[in-house]
Amino acid sequence: MKDLISTAKLVKSPDISDTISVWTDYCELLCLSEDNRQIDRDQLSSIVIKSDDFANASERAQRMRKDKLSIKFEDVYKHVCLRKQLMGDVYPFDINEDDQLCLRVDELVGQNKLYIFLLYASNLEYMQSVHKLTSDFEVVCLMYMRKLFPSMVFKLFGSSNCNTKLQADDVINDVKLSDRIINLSKFITVSLDPEGLSKISKLNHGDGGLDLVGVRLMGDDRKSIPVIFGQCACSYDQWSAKQNSISDRQWEKYLRTWETSIQTYIFIPIWNINSEKQFENDLELSHCVLVDRQRILHLADDSFVQNLTSI
Repeated sequence: MKDLISTAKLVKSPDISDTISVWTDYCELLCLSEDNRQIDRDQLSSIVIKSDDFANASERAQRMRKDKLSIKFEDVYKHVCLRKQLMGDVYPFDINEDDQLCLRVDELVGQNKLYIFLLYASNLEYMQSVHKLTSDFEVVCLMYMRKLFPSMVFKLFGSSNCNTKLQADDVINDVKLSDRIINLSKFITVSLDPEGLSKISKLNHGDGGLDLVGVRLMGDDRKSIPVIFGQCACSYDQWSAKQNSISDRQWEKYLRTWETSIQTYIFIPIWNINSEKQFENDLELSHCVLVDRQRILHLADDSFVQNLTSI
């Protein structure tokens, strides 16, 4: 799994103003990039100082930055302890007796691997390649929802997923977006809007911003059944805006969404927990249920890892 990390890209550290979750992720990645899977505060500081090009700063400015980094790494270590407290044996890192951030297990198993996969998917800018990671994250979200709502039927929406373990029943997989929306309307028993559908280019092979869809069948062929739309987002900066892509307002262009009530979910591999054990940025939530790294791991089992291809 170490081979997925680009050590060349890791030389760029987060901004000092970034959240503690971003910084803790970054330090975990630096730990994994080391041959012995452990790193101390001096090594962390040295890497960040080089990435910020301290050489051109005045001596006073360098001292101030080092002081800020010292406080930042103190907070990171506390956050590592918080993650360990919340996740127990699922969390693969620890602070050892030499005050080093370290990988605490010799051999990663099950949810340890899934944690690291989600860590990688949260930090695509530091990875060698991203397409398999994003495809696998969609599969993780599919499996999560099937476990959360076992009485519902879930499918991925779109044709770009490259996970080779997907079956035909896992995906609404027409090539053209317009064709997929026609099949989507049948799946969720919601009528099409022919005028809106006619405006979709025949060359549009995208997904319209919808990654996952689920329904609860109710024993008849009538409309108005429980429907879930989901969006999978791997970016700390963009997940909030992506909530709009699964809103009623977006999809009523093509579907008569008022015929039912659609619940929306936003899935992120990000650790979205602050030092008070609450959402780091709950003001960014908008009419969606948020499923983050901790919530995914809470329900995950070994089958989640067995269906990944990127690791």
